[in-house]
Amino acid sequence: MKKTLNLMLVLGLALGLAACSKNQKADAAADLQAAADSNYDAIVAEEEEVVVAGENLEINLSPVFFALNEYSLSKGARNILKANAELLKVKGINNITVEGNCDDRGTIAYNIALGQKRANEVRDYYIKLGIKAENITAISYGEENPLCTDQTESCWAKNRRADTVASAK
Repeated sequence: MKKTLNLMLVLGLALGLAACSKNQKADAAADLQAAADSNYDAIVAEEEEVVVAGENLEINLSPVFFALNEYSLSKGARNILKANAELLKVKGINNITVEGNCDDRGTIAYNIALGQKRANEVRDYYIKLGIKAENITAISYGEENPLCTDQTESCWAKNRRADTVASAK
């Protein structure tokens, strides 16, 4: 039943978008990105930073969040990743996994692919920031690793994220 409702929602959105002109689509995409950027601080304020503990390792890393059906990094997300990268460098962490996640809307295959694009985008940005490529693995959990299970926009927004996980190796 849930998958049927999700499919109907996706089809309805697709038909609605198909009726829009290119300018309206661009405006809608810009609005989504702006909403993701403006809501980012509120979402992060509600979430605690991720604390990774291992063999004599404790480091606070923040997740980055994405707009619906997006995998590009917002300005706020890039700033978070810069702070994460500095912590990783200072601690000398050489075993990093970026985990891409999605909300539960969309098919399993779509969400796995989107989660991988999100993880790859974060991985690529870490590489630009000077972290060695061979030290970073990017994986997707799709919709299988939710932070929140309510069927609300604020909950879905929390699940559209990439987590950086560090270990001592």
